[in-house]
Parts: sequence; structure tokens; C-alpha cells
Amino acid sequence: MQLADKTALITGAAMGIGRACALRFAEEGAQVVVADVDAEAGRSVVDEIRGDGGEAQFVEVDVRRRADNERMIDDCRDAYGRLDILFCNAGITLPKTLPETADDEIDEVIDVNVKGLMYAARYAIPIMLEQEDGGSILFTASKTGLVAQEDSPVYCASKGAAVLLAKALALDYAQDDIRVNALCPGVIDTPMLRRFADAMPDPEAAWREYEQEQPIGRLGTPEECAEAALWLVSDHASFITGVALPVDGGFTAM
Repeated sequence: MQLADKTALITGAAMGIGRACALRFAEEGAQVVVADVDAEAGRSVVDEIRGDGGEAQFVEVDVRRRADNERMIDDCRDAYGRLDILFCNAGITLPKTLPETADDEIDEVIDVNVKGLMYAARYAIPIMLEQEDGGSILFTASKTGLVAQEDSPVYCASKGAAVLLAKALALDYAQDDIRVNALCPGVIDTPMLRRFADAMPDPEAAWREYEQEQPIGRLGTPEECAEAALWLVSDHASFITGVALPVDGGFTAM
């Protein structure tokens, strides 16, 4: 198993990419801390992992809050004695132009997508430095952290910040056995995307348009993102740090 005897903490793990990663990491032997603001859905993921013979705990967390980030990491260490993998996956989007965007909306996107990563990593790094074999940190950024898209400037800015934060931390701790990378999903078939499509005047047409915009001709799946995330946090990627890995069906190649 690729993650045997490892402890992984995943935020935003109640659904979508986070849920798929929690299940996959557990399948590979990790003890998984499922962290999410949605307690009911998060506990359901834990039940699913345990039902398959894995080990998992749930922690309710609002990643916007420094104290919540620190408490979830403390809870992870209390439960399993260490923190090998910190996967800051929780994120929100904001499909609005800048003049349409209110102050509180800007604050929320930056708080979740940027400050949440900083709070968690800042508290986790000293813990990993104390461990003989360091650790691995992964941020979920986005293809929009690599290339811009229309009508989402605040979201693009937040995901660009996630990419550069990963790169900067990777350099700072390259000789301390702490690897830091960013996962950059493209358009993925998640519950969030389904809700966006359902809100369109013609949801089926919107879905077809999503698919047609991808060079590979279809949307990605959370499970495909989970495979990429698994590789990045595993020892198979032991010489990989400071990378922003697109999982986007070729979108950023255009």
C-alpha cells in the first residue's frame, strides 16, 4: 500500500475531489482525518471508509478560522500521533466580474482559498519538522491558478496565490523533507459543477458546452484527481516538490 502507516488530513473532504481523495488514501492504507464544514456529509465519508475496513476520523472545521485549522491538526495528532500528509483541498468559487463583487465576497474567497491554506500550513510545518521523515503538503489550486478565465478574477487571483504559496514553501523546506505541491484540476464532474449547470436556463446544453470546451472531449472525474493527488503525496513522488500539476484534460496546453 502506498500510504501504509501514514496519517492524512484532508479539508473539504465531504464531497467531490476531497471525498474521492479521502476514500483513495484510505484504500492505500492511510489513517484519514476527514475535515469539513458539513458534519453530516463528512461523517458519511468516515462511515464509508470504515465500512471498507479503513481507519478514519471526522473533524468539523471552518478553514476561514485560524483556531479551527489549528484545532483540526491537534485533533489529528491526538488521534494518530503524527501528521504525514496535509491536503488543503477546501475551496469556493466566485463567478462574478470584479465590479459586481462585494467586499464580503472578496473576503470569503481569500479567507477560504488562501488564508485557510496559510493557517493550516503554518501550524503543520513545525510539526512535520519534528518528525524524522518530514511530511507532504498539497494544496488544491485550479487550472485558473495557471491560466485566467473570464468573469472570475477574484477566484483566479486566489488560486494563483495557492500555486505560488506551494512553490514558495517548497523552496523554504526543500532540505527538510517537507514537500509542497499544488493540484490544479480542470473542469471536474463534481456536485458543485452540477449545481451550477442546474441553475442554467438549459442545464443539458450547459453540460454539453462544458464537455465540448475540454480538449479531451469530456469532463474529469474526482477519482482521476484523487489518483494524481495520491501520487503527489506518496513516496513515488519523493523528488517532486514545488510543482503545480494540471489535471485538466489538456486545457492549459491550449
